[in-house]
Amino acid sequence: MIRYLIGFLILLADQLPQPADSLLMETYLPSRKLLHRPPSPFFQGRPYFLDLFVDVPDDSLESASIFFKTENSVEYWETVMAKWRGRYRFEYDPDRFPGDTLHYFFVVTEKNFSIHATPLDNSGKIKPVTIHRVDPGEYRKRRAR
Repeated sequence: MIRYLIGFLILLADQLPQPADSLLMETYLPSRKLLHRPPSPFFQGRPYFLDLFVDVPDDSLESASIFFKTENSVEYWETVMAKWRGRYRFEYDPDRFPGDTLHYFFVVTEKNFSIHATPLDNSGKIKPVTIHRVDPGEYRKRRAR
């Protein structure tokens, strides 16, 4: 009986989603199917939309997720993104996820088990986007110079 239970748990473990740390260790092929441009400047105290454009037919797409954390987080949070006007969108709210630095990356899975990620470094590893929040007054002063 215990052997069956252990076998079932091993099979179940293969079906569980991967934590972000294991995704960061994987190597991915570069893909032109994903497009994202980080917001710049990234002002303090304001919510921002992080958009991802995906060139995969809707009937082939399993999910589009963002993994994100701030310097106050120990682990990445995963959120499945909803499609909005042809793009996948996540609203980052600094009141819900406080911090001065935001780290994030995107993972898209297809029904045929293909996985795409962005951004990637030259070796095909995920290189999370890191953006720092900026004080709007200081930003305007620097731009005026």
